[in-house]
Amino acid sequence: MKYLFLCWLLLYNGFTWAQSEQQLLEFEKQIEAAVVAAEIPFLQKAYADDFRFKHGTGHIDSKVSWLKDVEKNKGKFVSRVVEQAEAELHGDIGITQGTLHVTRTDTSYKVNYVRVYRRVGATWELFMHRTVQQENFK
Repeated sequence: MKYLFLCWLLLYNGFTWAQSEQQLLEFEKQIEAAVVAAEIPFLQKAYADDFRFKHGTGHIDSKVSWLKDVEKNKGKFVSRVVEQAEAELHGDIGITQGTLHVTRTDTSYKVNYVRVYRRVGATWELFMHRTVQQENFK
């Protein structure tokens, strides 16, 4: 009986873990849609106060400077599509890596990234984005 309970517990934990990983990946897609729409109030909550964005060019944005850039470029982002994303959880820390296809009115490019999130209550906040490879950026 103890063996059956232990098996059930391991299966249940694996299921909830996978569910949490999927929730994190969905949150990541919501962030990208909010950047395209320049939904600053949503992004204010989604990004941690200590958010740091290292671009493929080496430029580093803080939360304040990135949100100013998003607002300034409202209407220039046509799409930001997350593909091939994977998530892994370590307690209240979530790490994602994937590919982001960015289309702007004047160009399009591909970014491979790593991001780090932390759980705050029942939600996540993004506190680090690092572009690890960038293609066709102009």
